[in-house]
Amino acid sequence: MKEVTLITGPLRSGTSFITGLLECCGFSLGNNVRVLRKPTEENPKGHFETDLLYTINVRLLYETKKDHLCIIEPPEKADLKALSLKRINYFRLFLRKFDGELCKDPLMCLTLPLWEPYWKELRRIVFCLRHPLAVARSIEKRYWIPVDIGFNVWKTYVTRFFNFASRCKVFIFDFDAFRKSPYFVFNTLLNWLNRPMMEGDIKCQIDKFFGSDYVHWTFDTNEQQNIPDDVWKLYIKLQSQSGMMV
Repeated sequence: MKEVTLITGPLRSGTSFITGLLECCGFSLGNNVRVLRKPTEENPKGHFETDLLYTINVRLLYETKKDHLCIIEPPEKADLKALSLKRINYFRLFLRKFDGELCKDPLMCLTLPLWEPYWKELRRIVFCLRHPLAVARSIEKRYWIPVDIGFNVWKTYVTRFFNFASRCKVFIFDFDAFRKSPYFVFNTLLNWLNRPMMEGDIKCQIDKFFGSDYVHWTFDTNEQQNIPDDVWKLYIKLQSQSGMMV
């Protein structure tokens, strides 16, 4: 049985970047399900979503709430669970087709409890952590959502994910720490995935794939004062656990 690693995290948290970089390092995204590779302004190297996985997750959210903002204001967990029990064919369709060892979808922060009973091959999860102000700003630009709502989106995705007691091993990947020490942070991840590489090879792949176009926002100390206390405390807690299994 091929073990699968999932890349997830709040919207605009670097999930596309880390998925693309891992693929450059030899991780397979599979051949039977289309991967969204087309570059866009928001994701200059591609999105790297497993298309069918993303489509199913959006469908589950939308069918539950009947609201086009369902990825911003997701439905209640109980309502989502109730619908999923009627849509087992969705999960079976994807799992029958998917043949990769790595996949990515931020919406799995919300839907992981629905998938786990069926997805036995899913063993590891890389949770991408990014500064909540950077996430809120990026959400504002892409979805035209005010920054204060962006903070709520960040918190919702984080708390939904970590409040679920997943059977999977979880690694918190700190995107901001990666910006400062890319080799060290990425090497730690590769070792956790049991796929170590030579230092020169790692640096070569990082240099080819990572650029300033992945860093959308910078901010000063005064701006950070606008971050809600509960969001900030949660971010600091998770940041202290980054680079280790939780």
